[in-house]
Amino acid sequence: MERKEIKIKNLSESRFGLVISLFRLGGIPFNMKEISTIYAIYMNILITCACTAYLGMFVDVYIHRDELGRAMTNMRVLIPMTNIIWIYTYCRYVRILAITVTAIQILNK
Repeated sequence: MERKEIKIKNLSESRFGLVISLFRLGGIPFNMKEISTIYAIYMNILITCACTAYLGMFVDVYIHRDELGRAMTNMRVLIPMTNIIWIYTYCRYVRILAITVTAIQILNK
């Protein structure tokens, strides 16, 4: 009988392949060593579109603040989008923050 060798690198991709692909689709380069130019352009376009939509909804709520129905319709989308932006910012920049904190700790020793 042949024994299958477990490869740790492929093990995480086989278990969490859907989650990893959703992160990558959302513009978070999760578990990637190098980022291609096309993916970098995609990330920048995604961030620009999301921030523009967020600001557009906020401005629409501010302009039409007298119309409660329209403001609440926009707020129903705006509040979850705020949560998503916070989570995205954390997932996207946590590695940079960890490197910065580690560098500061090394310099303080």
